[in-house]
Amino acid sequence: MTRKLRHLLLATLEDPYDPKSWSGTPLNMRVALEGKVDKVSVLAKLKPKRTLVTAGLRALLGGRPPRYPLFLTAPAQKEFARRTLQAIDELQPDAMLTISSHNVIAMGVPPVPTFMVTDAPWLAWKETYQEFDKMPLLGPRFARLEAAAAQRYTGLIFSSDWAVAEAERLYGVPRRKLHSIPLGATWTPDVELAELHAIIDARPADRVDLLYVGKDWERKGGPLALSIARELRDAGIGNVTLHIVGCTPEIPPADRGLVQLHGFLNVRVADESARLKRLFLHSHFLVVPTRAECFGVVFAEAQAFGLPPVSRAVQALPSIVLDGITGILEAADAPAASYSHRLLDLIRDRERYRSMARAARAQFESKLTWERFAEGVVKTIEDSLSEHG
Repeated sequence: MTRKLRHLLLATLEDPYDPKSWSGTPLNMRVALEGKVDKVSVLAKLKPKRTLVTAGLRALLGGRPPRYPLFLTAPAQKEFARRTLQAIDELQPDAMLTISSHNVIAMGVPPVPTFMVTDAPWLAWKETYQEFDKMPLLGPRFARLEAAAAQRYTGLIFSSDWAVAEAERLYGVPRRKLHSIPLGATWTPDVELAELHAIIDARPADRVDLLYVGKDWERKGGPLALSIARELRDAGIGNVTLHIVGCTPEIPPADRGLVQLHGFLNVRVADESARLKRLFLHSHFLVVPTRAECFGVVFAEAQAFGLPPVSRAVQALPSIVLDGITGILEAADAPAASYSHRLLDLIRDRERYRSMARAARAQFESKLTWERFAEGVVKTIEDSLSEHG
C-alpha cells in the first residue's frame, strides 16, 4: 500500500535532539517517527522574539517561573508563526506535527494538514498544576488563543482519555478531531522478556521493597507513600523499605528505619543508571501517589520493568495504569490504609502479584512504547489525509 504520509514536518520550541529537553520526550518522538515516515524534517529550538517592552516587563515582573514569560507574548508568537510558515514553504511537507500549539497561535489556517501532539490542553495543564505553578499574567489570553487555534488544526493528539475530554470542554471542537495516543516510556530495561519474567518471579517473599521516584516530594505524593510504608509495617510486614529516588525529604525520626534515600540518579551516568535499574527490577511496587499528573512517564517506565505502579486515580493515570490489572489506583482522597489493604492482598498472594507484574509489562508492550506512539500518530495523520483527499 502506498503511504499517504511520506514527508512530515515536526515543529517544536523544544529540542528534539537533546535528551534533557522535556525529559527526552521530543527526542523520542522524533526518533520513533523517523522509523515510520520516509522523511521527517525538523523545525525546533525557536527562541522568543524580544522587544524593549516585553524584555523590560519580563525583567521587571521577575518570578520563578517567570510571571511574564516571553514565549506567551504577541511578538514571540508572530515570530514563531512566521518561521513555521517559512519552513512549510521551503520544505513542502505532506503534513505538519507540532509539539504543543505555539507554532500556530498567530497563524491563520495552516497551508498543509496540521496536527498537534501534547499531554494536555494548556489551560488544563495549568489548572492541574495550579497549586504548584501559578498562572502567568498572559496565561488567560494564551488559553483563549489556543482554543481558537484548535479550530484550525486538522487533528489534535493527546496522551490520555482525560486530556481528550478536557479538549472537548475547553476547545469546543468536533470529537472526530481528537485522538488519544499515550506517550512512550523513555527509560526501559535491556533484558529479554523471559529474563524479566524470571526476575519478577524471584522478587523476595520475605520483604517488601517500595520505590518512590520524583523530584517534587509534595506534588508526587511522597508523604502518602511514606504513610503507606508505615501502614504495611504496622500490619505485620516486618521488612518494609521505601526507596526514595529524585529528592531527599526530611523523614521523621520514627520512620527513618523504613526509608533508604538514594538521591538523584542520572540515567545517563553508568553507575547511577545501574543502581536505578536494580531498584526498578527488584522492587515490588512503584509507589508514587501523585496529586496532579498530566501523563507521568515514570508510570509507563515502571510497567516496562514489570513493576506495578501504585497511585491516585487522577487526571491521565487511568489511561496509563489499569487499576487491579497492571497496578493500583485509589481515589484522590483515599487514606494510606486503603492502599495498604490492597497491597497486603497482593503481597500474600504471590500468584496474583506475579500476574499483575506480567500484565504491567504486557501493557507497556501493547500501548506504552514509542513505536506504538509513532504508529498511532502516523495512522491518525494518514486516515485524515485519506478522508480529506
